Amino acid sequence: MKQTQTFNAEIKKLLDLMIHSLYSHKEIFLRELVSNASDALDKLRFEALTKPELVTKDHTYQIRLTPNKENNTLKIQDSGIGMSKDEVVEYIGTIARSGTQTYQKISQELKDRPELIGQFGVGFYSSFMVAEKVTLHTQKAGENNGVVWESSGDGTYTIDEVPRPEGTGTTITLHLKKFEAEDNVSDFTEEWTLRSLVKKYSDFISYPIVMKTKNQDKEEDQTLNSMKALWLRSPSEIKPEEYSEFYRHLSHDWNEPLKTVHYKAEGTMEFNSLLYIPAKRPFNFHSRDTDYGLNLYVKRVFIMNDCKDLIPAHLRFVKGLVDSADLSLNVSREILQQDRQVQLIKKNVTNKIYATLKDLLNNSRKEFEGFWKEFGSTLKEGIAMDASSKEKLQDLILFNSSTQEGFTTLDEYIARMKPDQKEIFFITGESLSQVKNTPYMEKLNEKGLEVLLCVDPVDEWVMSALPTYKDKKLQSITRDDLNLDSEEDKKKKEEENKSLKERFMPLIETMKANLSENIKDIVVSDRLSTSAAVLVNSANDPSANMERIMSRMGGDIQAPKVKRILELNLKHPLFETMLSKPVEDQKTWSEILYNQALLNEGSELPDPGKFTKQISDLMARVN
Repeated sequence: MKQTQTFNAEIKKLLDLMIHSLYSHKEIFLRELVSNASDALDKLRFEALTKPELVTKDHTYQIRLTPNKENNTLKIQDSGIGMSKDEVVEYIGTIARSGTQTYQKISQELKDRPELIGQFGVGFYSSFMVAEKVTLHTQKAGENNGVVWESSGDGTYTIDEVPRPEGTGTTITLHLKKFEAEDNVSDFTEEWTLRSLVKKYSDFISYPIVMKTKNQDKEEDQTLNSMKALWLRSPSEIKPEEYSEFYRHLSHDWNEPLKTVHYKAEGTMEFNSLLYIPAKRPFNFHSRDTDYGLNLYVKRVFIMNDCKDLIPAHLRFVKGLVDSADLSLNVSREILQQDRQVQLIKKNVTNKIYATLKDLLNNSRKEFEGFWKEFGSTLKEGIAMDASSKEKLQDLILFNSSTQEGFTTLDEYIARMKPDQKEIFFITGESLSQVKNTPYMEKLNEKGLEVLLCVDPVDEWVMSALPTYKDKKLQSITRDDLNLDSEEDKKKKEEENKSLKERFMPLIETMKANLSENIKDIVVSDRLSTSAAVLVNSANDPSANMERIMSRMGGDIQAPKVKRILELNLKHPLFETMLSKPVEDQKTWSEILYNQALLNEGSELPDPGKFTKQISDLMARVN
């Protein structure tokens, strides 16, 4: 029974955008629909490996275009996996299951760059750029009933259950709009137009795209695409634009890739690989449900896309494919994960990407830094999560620096170290402005010591996993074991600090007692020059920044709340004033100092209202 349903609010907006706002690149609707058809064929071929009953022995995997000039329609048919009624409602009725927030990003991007439609998983809706009505007739493999979906892009659609005459697959019929000559839109019922668009956008689709053409008054099927496996051709024979178009087909990214890696592995294990390092991060790159991995082929037969077993998670930005002759065609996903050959391919591909990035770093620094801004935080995950990759990754990572403009490597830092410097200093935090202006930097700035500024959330795990680099210890400047002085300077300061501590001991004891619930100790600071106090963590305790990150992540795993050490710069005139105050005032001032130290490290105050009142009262008492 035919039902009429309403699109959700985001779809209505998107359809309006497609119909009224995107004036250029209307032809890309064909690229998107053919790409979707190719995906459907891939899925059926893969499912049929373990469920051969889904297809007949003579099943033909193909895409067919049927233009009709008289009716002003264009049909795009495939013999792929098809969709059930529930799937039609789910995939056609929502924006790639992404929701309102994603729609806002999509709409703005599409207004500026409509050619990016495919990148957002909304390719089907591009039909409405050229069609006044769209009819979709689909039938899921293994089912006997089909589904007809139809809409004029007016905010509603109808859905009915009707068997598809061709059986398994999908037919999309576009009832084309009538464009005026000044609109400069091609006639999509013209054979030459369709032929040229397939050649431009879909020549590398691995299934035949066929269309009936007239030859001496006789109609016959003609295949419009070459179906050449680009990855099996010699790189010397391939034009840059061919690589670029294949990348767009794989990734739906209209930007040029940063780097193309095309090679054949030979020896004990043979496979062909075509890999791309993107120049720009996709809009949904950090979404939890975003798939990643390489496409896997065996002897040119598609097995699966998004194969995570072929690439580590910290290289998930890489797009591409692997074609192997050594893997069994009847592998299942579970068996694939245990396949030794797959692990060898993964290792080979991973090392090839590392080598490519190393070459970029050494010979195209500007390009590498552009890549780093997009994917650096992802690449760094490998140091914390993949011990086998740490040695190669640590040479690639870039840091902001307290003394240098732009980025620096660890090797470059070491080359600039002071003659007597034994440690690589770093600080973690939430922003460059925060860590540059923190009191922790005071003494290091005075001494001209360089500090690596680590402001990615992942840096907490990265620096924990990287205790040394080329025999140099990596030292956090927020820990209590920071050592900035020579042995001679230490002896002088010990005497000086001893004298200061004796003088201010009554005040220190009062502060300790008053702050005992929050701190584990109070010590005289060697790292402060102008600030009065700072909080530091013990060597084995999580940093304040780590506590904040874990708290925001939520869930069951939380960094334990630990007491930190309060360091005092007893040369600061504040302490002479405090020493002369009554004990109750000393207690109040100690709480103010502690809260200031929390603010300096970027932490929240336990009681902001009390703090502001204490400051206001103190200001009111100033003569």
